[in-house]
Amino acid sequence: MLIVVTRPFIHTFGVFATRRPFDQVSMSIGVPNLPVRLLGFLPGLTTPGGVTHQAVDDVALMRSIPNMRILEVGDATEVESVLDVANSIDGPVYIRMLRGDVPRLFPQHSQMKFGVARVLSNNHSCLSRDSDVAIITSGICTEEALKARSMIQSSDVTVLHVHLSTLIPFPTDVILSACNMTKFGIITMENHSIVGGVGSAVAEVLAEHAVSKPLIRLGVPNGTYCHGASREYLMRENGFDASALIRAIEKLTHQPLTQNWLEGTGNGSHSCARNDHAGKTERPEDL
Repeated sequence: MLIVVTRPFIHTFGVFATRRPFDQVSMSIGVPNLPVRLLGFLPGLTTPGGVTHQAVDDVALMRSIPNMRILEVGDATEVESVLDVANSIDGPVYIRMLRGDVPRLFPQHSQMKFGVARVLSNNHSCLSRDSDVAIITSGICTEEALKARSMIQSSDVTVLHVHLSTLIPFPTDVILSACNMTKFGIITMENHSIVGGVGSAVAEVLAEHAVSKPLIRLGVPNGTYCHGASREYLMRENGFDASALIRAIEKLTHQPLTQNWLEGTGNGSHSCARNDHAGKTERPEDL
């Protein structure tokens, strides 16, 4: 007898893949642990469609379902490789997918790997000694954090930057290593509500392992319904763009990065430039 195992790929807006059919996803896919792949396009505030189309709680919903794995792409390289990663997983998978004009931050040969974080060293040799600040980003927020690289490099602040593409199972060991190597504290930056997403997951890790380090969560503020607008405007309005990251680093370190930048450039204006290359990538075991 020939038994054919189907692995359906279902794609739609993130809200239509998670919030509206949540009970069906939990009971009909999660409980029997079926190999269904749900692709949620335009996650978070990447859509101008307003609150009805903004999936700012999809990670919170999906991570509450036993057996569910969650992947999130951050650039073109991960978009190209995420389907192979998802198809290799035995069980349900939710993917926060990008579409349209997607930048390439990572080398084309450096494809996404399940459960493997990318460790990005923003300045100095952050992997060889303790850093001042650990930055944990996912999705489009990794590109946004890289826009702040030049300003960070012009300062004396050292940064250990970790990009997550596997959100569930959460890479606890990597996060613990990064946080323990940090002097001033940790900043999470996500295209999602600060409740239930990456920021909450990091907070849980810190609490459960008694790590006493300050944590700043950048993302959609709790209790906020966002209106329709451009991605850049909404990220700035809700406080998780490159400028917000700089302010968070200044708050943790008590060092005026903005002033350092102005003194170093000799002019009175600055806009964080886009950086299409994330630089050094390492496996979690290299932390």
